[in-house]
Amino acid sequence: MTSPLEVCVALGVPLERTVKTLAFVTPEDRLLLAALPGHARLRYGALARAAGIRRGDLSPAGAGRLARAGMQPGGVCPVSADRTAVVVFDGTVSSLGRVHCGSGRRDSSIEIEAAELMAAVPGAALASIADLPADEPA
Repeated sequence: MTSPLEVCVALGVPLERTVKTLAFVTPEDRLLLAALPGHARLRYGALARAAGIRRGDLSPAGAGRLARAGMQPGGVCPVSADRTAVVVFDGTVSSLGRVHCGSGRRDSSIEIEAAELMAAVPGAALASIADLPADEPA
């Protein structure tokens, strides 16, 4: 399996200019998508609060659940065919400028302005869900 950093090197894109989307399922089988800078770590408790659920109710979305949303593991995108999906963007994503993110397929990505990506998900929440590396301003 290729690491995100290896993919970035191959594309000539800094990891800091990517948006990764992590997919979870709520107890009601709702898809929960967390979009944050590619080099950041997810704050699971903050994501759960933003989505209005308990931290213990976050479960990773499996390949079958992602397929129902039109996506594949390794290519998750915050823009989903699943209109009931809950999407939470980290507040720092809006300041990233031009970024690369998943396309829904594991073999391709999208290059887009972060503001346009966020605008493509009008019902998305904005919250502080990412821990950025210590040497980077928040």
